[in-house]
Amino acid sequence: MPDFDVAVVGAGPAGSATALWLARAGRRVLLLERSRFDHPRVGESLSPDVNPLLRDLGVTLPGTATPSYGIRSYWGGAASSSHLFSPHGTGWYVDRAAFDRSLASAAVEAGAVLRTGVACVGVTRAAAWELRLAGRGRVRARVLVDATGRAARIGCRLDAERIPFDRLVAVTGFVPAADPPGYGLVETVPAGWWYSAPAGPGQLVVMLLTDADLARSHRLSTVERWRGELGPETAARLGPAAAVSAVGVAGAQGAADGAVGTAGAGLVSGLRVVSAVSQRLHRPHPGADPRRAPWIAVGDAALAVDPITGNGVAGALRSAKAAADTVLALLSGDASEASAAYEAALDRECTTYLHQRLEYYAAEDRWPAAPFWHRRTSPTP
Repeated sequence: MPDFDVAVVGAGPAGSATALWLARAGRRVLLLERSRFDHPRVGESLSPDVNPLLRDLGVTLPGTATPSYGIRSYWGGAASSSHLFSPHGTGWYVDRAAFDRSLASAAVEAGAVLRTGVACVGVTRAAAWELRLAGRGRVRARVLVDATGRAARIGCRLDAERIPFDRLVAVTGFVPAADPPGYGLVETVPAGWWYSAPAGPGQLVVMLLTDADLARSHRLSTVERWRGELGPETAARLGPAAAVSAVGVAGAQGAADGAVGTAGAGLVSGLRVVSAVSQRLHRPHPGADPRRAPWIAVGDAALAVDPITGNGVAGALRSAKAAADTVLALLSGDASEASAAYEAALDRECTTYLHQRLEYYAAEDRWPAAPFWHRRTSPTP
């Protein structure tokens, strides 16, 4: 008999919530996480939509969470628009590592087994899954869940392929702010768009969303070039931390993919380049062979969307419930139909998202010839 009914690889919000739902249903669940939740994680803003989802999960926010009173947006013109109200109450700014840890702990309280600091380095598929764990031996499970984020590490080892729709990255830094206002700020520029928001006591997270090739060719992972692309509202929010002569994106040259800028004056830490690519994990034959152990992907591993949709953590928690329901069906022997229905629902969600993304970006028409904007408003990405 396998050691576990389900092995979930990745303890981000989607993975931990999936594990929690399955453990609550009485299944033997293993939750694996490569980290120990000890490194900063990008994505500190939770929309109000998370509130009912967390209530359903029985999870409370970490005590360090602070209210988010909405988004002030400069998109499509110099005038701002604000999104402040929701029937679900206020949103939240959280320490993402602490938030992810709290979700994983809730899964453990429900009965899941959590192993942190453990990498899954290989899988073997037969009637059950065998997972090889770096320095930790092997475990067996009846169903495997890929919750490894945009990397989709498990799915890409199997029969799946990532289909990207763009090349989006977030060039991210943390900037001191004595008393950061309780709202997020979004502002468009020719090279992409800026997002800034409180990120714990005394600092803001500030990121430029642009394309990977533009970040590389225009050296936007260096502090000076990054600051040089600041929009006026974002620069005003940063104050002295933004004091640098403007450098237009058209005049910058060369940098390596994923390069990290050195820390400059006003930055708490050096810049990080984080993937924010939109993509769908395509499975050509989901559940085709009932004699072989089934698997599914959840969260960003299954479908990753542009941060401008504001669907981040709330979307991950919603996908976890659908994934858990599918896994329960798989464990009941309904492999082919359950997998096909799950993938079909994801395909419909992806189609809706792509139309939504086109509408978002079409609302900004000031720089139609700029590569970033042209790619998002033309018929093909």
